[in-house]
Order: sequence, then C-alpha cells, then structure tokens
Amino acid sequence: MAPAKGLAALREARAKGGRLGQWKPSESELYDEVTDDQYRSIVGDRLDADDFIEDDDHGGYVDNGMDDWDNGRDEDESEDEDAFEGEDEEFRKARLLKKQKARARANAGKPLAKTNKPKAKSAFSDYARPVASSSSSTYRPAPNAMQEDDFMASLLSSVTSTANDTAARKRKSSPDIPSSEGLHPSSDSSFFSSSGRKRYGIEEDDEDDDHNSPSIWDAKRGVMGKKPRMSDITVVPSHQDYDQENDFIMDVDEEEIMVKPELIDEDEEDDEMQIRKIKPLAATTANLNGATTARRKVINSNSIKNVLKPDPVKVKAEPIDEDNIEIVKPRLSSTSTPRNGKVLNGASHWSAIQESLLQPQTKGSELEEVKASFSSVKAENVLEEDGSLSMFWLDHFEQDGVVLFVGKVLDRQSGKHVSACVSINGIERNLFVKPRAKRVVQGQETDDDVSRTDVFTEFDSIRRKAGIEEWAASYVQRKYAFEDKSVEKGESEWMKVAYGFDQPEIPMGTTGQTFSHVFGTNTTPFELLVLKRKIMGPCWLKIENPTLSTKSASWCKIEFTVSDPKTVNPFSETDNAAPKDTPPLTIMSISLRTIVNHRENKTELLCATTRTWEGCNIEDPTPPDQLRSSLNTIIRPIEKFPPGLEQRGKTDKSPFQTVKAERALLNSLLATIQRFDPDVLVGHNFLGNTFEALLYRLKELKADHWSRIGRFRRKGFNISKGGSNHRLLAGRLVADLSSDAVKGMISSTTWSLTEMCGTHLKIQREDVDPEDTHSYFDHTLSSPDRLVKFIRLCEVDAFFQMAIAARVQMVPLTKQLTNLAGNSWNLTLNGGRAVRNEFILLHEFHRLKYVCPDKAPFKSKKHVVNDEEDTEDIATKPIGARGKAKYSGGLVFEPKRGLWDTYIMVMDFNSLYPSIIQEYNIDFTTVEREVEDDSGETEEKIPDVPASDVSQGVLPRIIATLVNRRRQVKGLMKNKSATPAQLLQYDIRQQALKLTANSMYGCLGFAGSRFSSRPLAALTTFKGREILTHTRELAESLQLDVVYGDTDSVFVNSNVTSLPEAHRIANDFKKLVNERYKLLEIDLDAIFERILLLNKKKYAAVKIEDNGERKTEVKGLDMKRREFSKVSKDASSAVLKEILSGESTEIVVEKIHELLTNLGEAVKNGLIPLEDFIIFKRLGKNPEDYPDKKSQPHVQVALRMKSKGASVRAHDVIPYIMCLDESGKGGKTAQAERAFHPDDLRRQGSELKIDYDFYLDTQILQPVLRLCETIEGTERARLAECLGLDPSRYASSGPSVSDEKQFFTFESQISDKERFKDAEPLQLRCVSCESAFTFQGLMDESTNIQPVGISCSACQAILHPASVSVQLENQIRAHVSRYYLGWTVCDGEGCGARTRMMSVYGKRCLGLVKEGCKGTVRLEYNDSKLYNQLLYYRSLFDGEKAISNARGSQRFEEIRALVLPNTALFGQLVQVTDKYLDKNGRRFVDMKGLFGFMERIKI
Repeated sequence: MAPAKGLAALREARAKGGRLGQWKPSESELYDEVTDDQYRSIVGDRLDADDFIEDDDHGGYVDNGMDDWDNGRDEDESEDEDAFEGEDEEFRKARLLKKQKARARANAGKPLAKTNKPKAKSAFSDYARPVASSSSSTYRPAPNAMQEDDFMASLLSSVTSTANDTAARKRKSSPDIPSSEGLHPSSDSSFFSSSGRKRYGIEEDDEDDDHNSPSIWDAKRGVMGKKPRMSDITVVPSHQDYDQENDFIMDVDEEEIMVKPELIDEDEEDDEMQIRKIKPLAATTANLNGATTARRKVINSNSIKNVLKPDPVKVKAEPIDEDNIEIVKPRLSSTSTPRNGKVLNGASHWSAIQESLLQPQTKGSELEEVKASFSSVKAENVLEEDGSLSMFWLDHFEQDGVVLFVGKVLDRQSGKHVSACVSINGIERNLFVKPRAKRVVQGQETDDDVSRTDVFTEFDSIRRKAGIEEWAASYVQRKYAFEDKSVEKGESEWMKVAYGFDQPEIPMGTTGQTFSHVFGTNTTPFELLVLKRKIMGPCWLKIENPTLSTKSASWCKIEFTVSDPKTVNPFSETDNAAPKDTPPLTIMSISLRTIVNHRENKTELLCATTRTWEGCNIEDPTPPDQLRSSLNTIIRPIEKFPPGLEQRGKTDKSPFQTVKAERALLNSLLATIQRFDPDVLVGHNFLGNTFEALLYRLKELKADHWSRIGRFRRKGFNISKGGSNHRLLAGRLVADLSSDAVKGMISSTTWSLTEMCGTHLKIQREDVDPEDTHSYFDHTLSSPDRLVKFIRLCEVDAFFQMAIAARVQMVPLTKQLTNLAGNSWNLTLNGGRAVRNEFILLHEFHRLKYVCPDKAPFKSKKHVVNDEEDTEDIATKPIGARGKAKYSGGLVFEPKRGLWDTYIMVMDFNSLYPSIIQEYNIDFTTVEREVEDDSGETEEKIPDVPASDVSQGVLPRIIATLVNRRRQVKGLMKNKSATPAQLLQYDIRQQALKLTANSMYGCLGFAGSRFSSRPLAALTTFKGREILTHTRELAESLQLDVVYGDTDSVFVNSNVTSLPEAHRIANDFKKLVNERYKLLEIDLDAIFERILLLNKKKYAAVKIEDNGERKTEVKGLDMKRREFSKVSKDASSAVLKEILSGESTEIVVEKIHELLTNLGEAVKNGLIPLEDFIIFKRLGKNPEDYPDKKSQPHVQVALRMKSKGASVRAHDVIPYIMCLDESGKGGKTAQAERAFHPDDLRRQGSELKIDYDFYLDTQILQPVLRLCETIEGTERARLAECLGLDPSRYASSGPSVSDEKQFFTFESQISDKERFKDAEPLQLRCVSCESAFTFQGLMDESTNIQPVGISCSACQAILHPASVSVQLENQIRAHVSRYYLGWTVCDGEGCGARTRMMSVYGKRCLGLVKEGCKGTVRLEYNDSKLYNQLLYYRSLFDGEKAISNARGSQRFEEIRALVLPNTALFGQLVQVTDKYLDKNGRRFVDMKGLFGFMERIKI
C-alpha cells in the first residue's frame, strides 16, 4: 500500500472513532469448544503418546502431556486423603510405606511407564440431577430464574462478608521439600472471599493466614481449590527412614494371640503384615475431626503407644438416679418445615428429638467409651475352674464343615461380657440308606433278596467313585412317616453312614440296585449340631476342653477351638449354678447417606452415623432415649466443605468427624464398628439397597480389612446379587426394620421410616429428596447450616431406627421365637418363618428317631410374589402343571349384602386349624394317606380321620405343649405383684407361643417346606369347612340368621336391639357349640351395633368395646388398600361414618352430598396437600421383568427411579401421583406415562400438575359408589355432580346403580345349596298307592333310598327303575318347554308387564301396562335357571359326589352303604339327565366360533 493511501486510511479511521471500533472478528474460531468427555479423551490421547518432550539432558525438564493446573505439584505429595481421626498408627505407617515403595519403584532408573488415561476426580456437577435440556453440562441441571437469584444472593453475601480482608502474598514452597497438604476439603475461605483475588493461580501477597490463601484451579476436579501450602509441623521422612521399617511387625504383648492376616491384594504383596488390636487415642472420641489436625496432635506415635501400653483404665459408669431424671418433652420447632410440608397431629418434630438426645451428653462421659484392646482378654479370665467355657451363643457361621459359634463370655477381670468365637470341629455327616427288599436291575425288580452285605458293598463302591476315603456304617432302627410313597412307613432297618464334612458330598437322590433312598446328603453341619446337642436357639452353652486358638478366624476378643462336638452342650434347666439371663448386648444403629455419581453411574457414601448402646439388656423395657449411648458421625465432601463446617464439627454439642475422601470414611466406619464390636446392627432397608452399595464401595476403594463389618475374617470379596450378602455380616445379628419379620410385627402401608416414625413414635420425620442431596454439599454457600442439618437428619434417623425396634420389641420377641424353634436367631430376624416351623419338627422327629425328608435344593424353588400379596416360596411345578390349588381352603359364606342395624354377634373359633389338628389327631404318624397317581387328576382326595384309639401324634403334641405353656404364661400375667418389666417379658413370651402354635398348620400346606403334606392340609381345611357349616346349621335351627361367615367365624344376627339380650343369646349359642367338641372352642369375638356388608371379606361395622365405647372396624374396603390415596381414604371414611351413624336415610344422603360438594371444591381449588394424592403400589417383581410395564404406572415410576441411579427391586412399595400430560389434559384411566414420583412435583420449578379429575373419578367417586350402592336415594350422576364432574358421563340407564356394580362369585365356586335354592324338587308318584312325594336325594337325612331302590314315603313300596326314569324325563321336558315359551317380564317400577311379544328395540318395554315405561324386559325363565334345574336333577343321583361330600362326617358309612347297591340304578338316571345336559349350550365354549378367524388359510 502506498504511504499516501495508508495515511488517508488512518485519517478516515480516526474520524470514525478509531480502528478498534471497526474491527470485526474473523469467521474462523480461535479455539475449539469441546465437552468434558471430549476434553478427557484429548488429554488421554496425548498421554498415550508418552513424553512428547524428552528429558534428554536430565536437567529436570520433562513434559508428559498433562495440563499443569496445579503448578507442578505431584499428587503423591498432597496430604493423605485416606487418613481419619482415630486411625491406628501402625495402619497409617503401613499405608504410607506402600505409597513410598511405589514411588521408589517408579523412580529407580526405569524409563517412565506409559501412563494410563487419567480418571478425573468427581466434580460437584457429577452428582447433580441430570437434565436433558442442559447444554452446559451433562450432569448439572439448567438453573431457573429463582435458582439464579438464590445463587447471586449467596454470592454477594460472601463477597460482602470478606470485602475488607487484606490479600497478602505467600511465598512459594521449596521444591526440595514437598508440600504435605493437598486440596483441603474444608472451605474456610471460598473462591469469592477476596475481591482482589485472581482466578487462575497467579500469585499474590499472602501471609500464613489460612483464611486468605489464594485459590487455584484444580484440573482433576474442575473447580477452584486451595493452593497447597507447606506444613509447619509435618515433614515427610526420607526414603532411608522407611527402608529401616520395611520388615517391621506391629508390637504385641508376648501373651497375645497372633492373628492370621487377611489376604492382601496383589499390589500389596510386599507389605504383608500382622494385625494388632487398635490402641485408643489420647484424644476423646467425640472430637474426631479432620485428619490434618489429628496428625499434628500425634507427633510422636511411639510415645503415645508407650503411654497406652499398660492395662487400660477401667472407668466405672455411675448409676443413673432414676428418681432425679428430668424428662425433657420435645417441642415442635417452627423454624424447620418437613419435606412433605405437613405435620402429624400430636407428633413431635425431629429437631426437638435431636435436641433432647444431645442434652444428657457431656464431654466428660466420652472417656467411658474407650474400649480395651483385644489382647486384654485372657483365657484364664473367661474359663471356669474346671477348664470349661460358658458362652451365650448368638450367631453361627459354617466353613468347610466347621461350625463357628459367636457369642458372649464373661471376662471376670473387667466384669464385662466380651465377644468370643468357638470353632467346633469334628462334625460328621449322617446318611441314612434305605435297603430294598428285592434287587432292582435296570429298573426291574428281581426275585433276589438283598442282604446287609449287598447294601454295604454297593454303597462302598459308590463312595469310592465319589472320593470318600474314611467312613463308617452300621445298621439301626429308624422310622419314616412322610410323603415319599416309595419309602416304607413305620419302623424298619436302615444303614447309617457317617463320614466327615472334609469328604465329598454324595449327590442327592442317589439310588442303587440294593437301596432305594439316601437321606441326609445335603444336611448342613449346623443342623446336625443343634439337633444332636439339643441346642434350642440362643442360650448358654457349656463347652468342655476348649483350646485357645493360635490363629484368629474372627474379629472377636478371644477365640477357642474344640475338636469334639459332643463337648458342646446347653446347660440343664435344673442346674441352679448355670447362668440364666441373657447377657448385656451391644446394639448399634447404623444410618448411611448415599448419592449417585451420574458420570460413573455409581452409588457413593457421603455420611455414616452410628449410635451405640453398650451393655443393653434386651429384657429391660426402658426406652432407648433414656439409656446412655455413643454417637459417631463421619462426613466427607463432594469437592469441598462449606466454610466453617469443620469448626462446627468441633464446637457443636454433638461433634462429628470430617474426612477428605470416601475411602477414609469407610475406614473410619469400619474402625468404629471394630471399636464397639456390636452384637446387633439395627437399620432400615439395610440388607437391601444400603448394604449392597456399601459393599461395592468397600470393594472398589479397597478399604482396610473390610470384613470388620462382620465378625469373621475373610479372604475373598464376592458380592452376590441374589440377596445373600447378609452372610458377610455373620457373627452380628441384623435387625432390619424393612425385613419380612418386621412386616409381620408392624401394620403399615409402605414400611418406610417416615411412616413408622409417625405411626409408632408420633414423631414427624423429615425426609431428604435423593436428587437434592448434592445441594446440601454446595461449597459455595456462605454458611454450613444446610449441611449441618443434613448431618443431624442422618443422626436422628439412627435413633429412630432403634426406637422403633424397641417399640415393637423386635429383638426380644425374635429371641423367644428362636428359642421355641431351635434355629438361628438371624434367620428369625430376617423373616424365616418356614425355617422356624421346620426346626420345631426336626427337633421333635429327631428325638423320636425318625428319618426326616431332605430339604429341596434352592434352585428347584421359585419365588412367587403378587403385587398386593405377601411373598411365598413354592416348589417349581412340572411343565404343564395347572395353577389351580390342589386342595380347598377355608369356607366363606356368601354375605347377605346390605346395612344391618340389629346386633350382630361375631362368633369365632379360637385357633381353628391348630385346634382341629389336636381335636382329630391329624399328624404324619396317624393319618393314612392314599397313594396319589400321576395321571394329572386334580380331584382332591380327603383322607379319613384317625380312630379315637390311635396314640397322639407329633403335631398335636407340639401344639398342645405350646398352648399349655401360653396358658401358664397368661396366668403369670394376672399376678398383681409382677413388675412392668416382668409383665413385658410375659407378654412377649405369650405372643411368641401364640405365633408359633398358629403357624404350625402352615408347614403342611407350604409347598416349599420339607414337611409339606397336601393330604394333611386338605383334611384340616375340610374339617374346618365342615365345622363352620354345622355351626351355621345349628344357628338356623335356633331361628338365628347367619348373615356372613369366613373360615373360622360366623356373623349371627341376634334380631334384637338390646345389648344384654344379645350377650345372653351369644352365651347360649357358645355353650351349644362347645358341647359338640372336646378341644375346639368358640367364643364371642365382637358385637357389632351396625354393619354394612358389601361382599366377601369386605365389610364395615360399629363395634362395641368391652368398656362400652364404639369403634369402627373396616375390613377389605378400598380405604384399607394402599393403591388408594389419602384423599380417597378420607372421603370414604367420612361417607362411611355417615352411613353407620344410624340416622334416617334422607339425612344421611343429604350429608353425603354436602360432604362431596365441599371435597370437590377443595380438590379443584388446590386446598388439599400434595401428600394426600400419593398412591402406593408394591412391586411384585423387578420392574424390568413386567411384560406390561408400559401400562403399569408404578412400574413406569420405578423404571424412571432406576434410570436415575436409585436401587429399586421386587417387594418395594412405589409412591406416585397421577398428573396431567404435556398438553394439560388428563384421563379417566391411570395412564402409566402420566404417573410421577412425588419428589418430581415437590422440586422447585416443577411444571407438573395433578390430574384432579382422575382423583375425583377413580379415587373418590368409585369407592363412594361402592359404599352407597345399598343406600336408597343415592344416584351415580348426582354423586358425580357433587364432586364437580360431568353428570352426563355417569348417567345410569337402569333403575339403580347397584345393578351395574354387583359383585358375583364364580359359578364354579358356588355351593350346591346356593346354586339350587330356586330349583324345583323332583316329584315322584308311586304306582302302588298312587300317592306323590318329594324326592330329596342322598344327602337328605330322611331319604327314600333303600339298598334295593327308591321307596314310597307312604306305602314303602319300591318304585320300578323304569317308572322313575320316565317320570324324571317328563319333568325335564316340562322345564325345557317352559324355557322355549319365552315369557318375558318388565322390571319397570309399577309395570311388571308379562308378555311373549318383543319390541323392535329388543329389551325395551312395550308399555302395555304402564304407558311410557322405561323398564327392561327379561326372560321369566332363562337359560341359567334351566341349566341349574338340570344340574339339580343330576345331583340327586350322583353317588360319587355324595360319598365325597360325606367323607369325614358321621353319615359317611350310611351313605356309602346306600350308594354301592344302587350303582346301576343311579347310573341309569344320571344318563337321563346327561342326555339333556349334553345339548345345553352352557356346558360348552365354542372355541372355533371365538378364535376361528385366527386359522391359517389352507392352500
């Protein structure tokens, strides 16, 4: 360009404001924009290329491709994030030694190893709720305007609070001395605390003030972190110092037990070490905070150990003066609102409970929590004078045929009970081989007899093939009485085989030519031990000749070994010197908080709280809040803590421990568990989602000695997905409040901790939305209050869990149940009811020398769960087996629907099925069962009742013993001198006895039980149906009306309105019923003043209590089902209250209309809280296993929860709310895609809206209609109009609502008496005397049937078979003709027109009688009546059915004697009826007519 042109251009530019204002950016971008994942990929590729700038001259300059955001600071030089307060000094040295060796190997003149792709540390955004529409981050949700305002407010407040701080320059650390601190989790100074601070690590003037240290950018975390500073105290030792300690062994006392080390990971093979017991720290356990502080406190670890080397100080707890205890009543805090926004009536707030728990705790009492070191327990202090050991066993573990008992022993030196483990060796398998009578070759029985030598020789060959080297055999006499038809019943000769568990197991079902069965192949060593030694659950054991173990297999204080199981025996009940009481237990309640890392799709631990009660007497009724406990809380950050949190952790009334990383949290939790050594772990949903997440984190982060969570040392770490991970907790009892055992003790809808706190503790618990958990850990907040609240919520949950467990007496009740059954306490705690029943029978049959059936393998079982029913394990059915029940259950009478306003007496049989078993002596050993064929016949075969001279069986004797013991205990409860503690124990004992006795029938009908017996179960239920039927017949004979009956009770209408008169009638009826039986007893269970009967198992009544108060009892109605929301239940309850009020119908209807009108307005105006719209539904299986998952609302919600990282599985109860769709429209039905979790609606900025019309229709109107169907004056359209719904949609064309909403029983389930109530009887005429009589059939007591035929009632002459056949056919033809006449009747009010004419509109009335009638015409004699009439005629001559119905009754022999001689006559008459039945269309379904369109076209 020429100079002149350049100057001209410059002048022009100046005239226009300068060149800078005219500059335009180029189209090409100066840098590339990439996502986080793309950036990590680029860095990883760069690292794969190794050092792209070589350190050729060894001048110290090298670049490996890593972005140096940390100013060259080595990660290994940062402070140890795995450290935690209270960590054993030797553990810390070992970990640092391993890291030092790793660095030494890397720098030992080797070329720099190829670096793997870096794994970025988790950032705060990785835990935020993912939002699909967010473009800035994959994990952080797009903030709305309100969130932006909140952020700016907190930002400005933090800037203002520190605006006057002076920034000072800090000198750079010396490169020769590496910094000992890395990124500190604490954020005492936030990034915005200094206005003059620069962002990207440029140095400024700074002194040693921590609060003003400059922040730097951390590439691994993607956030601002504190710049590393040099420690003033801690100096990393040189490599030479470490080399001197390479081969160190932790110092132990000479008399201490050397512990067998756990299997070390491959990367720790050079650092194997032996473990000594943890020494207590000098500092109090309550002030456990940051690892840095702890390291500076403990400068010389050797000096500390020398101080603690002598025997630990024994601190005697001062007795609590109960008279001076001040009861602090918690008050509801107004400063905190629970998550659900609603407070229960009369409920305390969680914060008040938390404050009350903090008041009795002082720093001085923390010294009492110091535990003695493991080696302080000496063998001579626990063994008796004769060398035996007295141990109260709690749990067991099986390993390679060795049973390890864990329990408590008394340490006489300290006066406390400590944990102990006893390994019981020498347990042998016991096999019972059943010899054949004749040799079987290739499945065919021969004539060769089988001798003892033949059986011995063949079994010897089998054991050789199996690899069994040592074994012994002998012939014994044993009995068999169970369901295997191929085994000889009664006492016979068996070959007993014994060999050790160290030998291979013989396969189950092994047979041979000389023997047919081998029992006991899969019997566990624990089962053999408790049966042979007669150990009935947790109790005191006397163990003779124990040997102190030289190698430890557990984490118990002391371990012993015995070589002979016969030396282990329970103390005799007559031994006065034996210990009787349960020793004090250490109970720890664990509460964990987790979060989902969305980037890695993993669940991580954030907070762990343990509250421990030491020396807890489980038989003491004192509530846990009045007992001394120890609280330990460990918290770790996501990136950094909010400013001031660590200081709060030290100064608050309830201190908590802060750690840097999750691994340190896990190690600290394990150390806490090891320090307190709890016997019982209490949690909620602990064995489900929480424990599995904990195990995965322990495994992935390689926590130190992870097996300390249980009581047994383990080498491998195998996490099972089949729900058997509780085995890793063996040695500690686990009381999970969400287990099946607790669900049987607690009546609840969801069994959530929040619900149980409200119902049982009357405390309002505040829940935390899992997707909002990350917001509590926001380090940019100016105050730690929000995170402190999170910690307190976790802490108070630990107390709630223990309080609920104590309220329902979970631990003592399960102990009593276990003592009755003789099984394992942990199995009872976690819902093993079937196992309890099995062990009761195993103990008794073993005592009587019976060979018991083997337990079916686990794989042959199938888990069957219905959405709303309990779980049941049933044996897998063979292919093609039908799903129909193999025998009939209890009898349920068809209810006489309507509202009854006279006194209804509920007469109930006490423990019906156990009483039947005793009354009729039903047992394996007494009842002769017929051999069932394999033809697939489903007809139930009822065995005969044993004769009266048969000796009492095992089942009746067990039940009688339990009943008598319960009667004795209830007698003790009447003692007025009994203390409250004694009364509580008596009540627990009688509950356990009752539950055990009532569950004995269950083992007969439970297909998964080894003692399953369908014939015995069928006989028991058959007698129950018979007894109920006879009871109803007795009531009707007394002119009493039975309006309903169900299994073991009848509802008798007294027809009186006077309560004393009703009681008199009930007592008279009770006396007449009880006179019929020896052991069966009926009693007055309740008197209902008014009852509304709707259907089977669905009724509501006003019950009169003993004190005269009225109480509403509801069973089976919609308001009792969890899939109806609270607003639905409240509406139904209010309507039901009006129906049962006793007022006139007009007033009741008017009040119902007014109530529904107000409710409809409240719902549509948004006056009902969100929680009242929540619907609960239980998952019957895993959500992904549903074939129709798209049509199930709760399954869709569960799948969404699972996609967000939540753990959802079968049996979980899923909450959801039906919402409008995106267009703002709802639907009458529950469309699955419109169902959302309540948390989705609670979140700030949620645009979801509740579908009110759905709730008004499906959740309110429909249940109300079912309640009002028997109330005159209520119309469907009118009720809908009251709720604000369109009445035209609900207009009924019929005269009443009840026609549309009738409930009917399947015809196949209707009894003959109900089916044939309208049938016309068969009239026969005698040829001899010309007289007519009614023939009632075989079941009539005054029957006309004689062994030679049918006789005349007047002249006793025998009618000719041909005459009877002709008369029968004539009457059948008369009914057929009546049907084809086609007479119709109108059901219109005031019409009743009867005609054979039909309108062109079908069923519309012609108006012949009443003009303009809108009624419907129906056949006067329809096809159903004709079909039932034909069936009735056939039933009169059905001999087989008559015999089957009479089986077990007093008339059985009489009816059988009449049927057999008349078989030909009855067969002829049945053929007459079958000729017409075969033509009846109701007997067939034309499948081709239904599905013919699906046939393929034939070419």
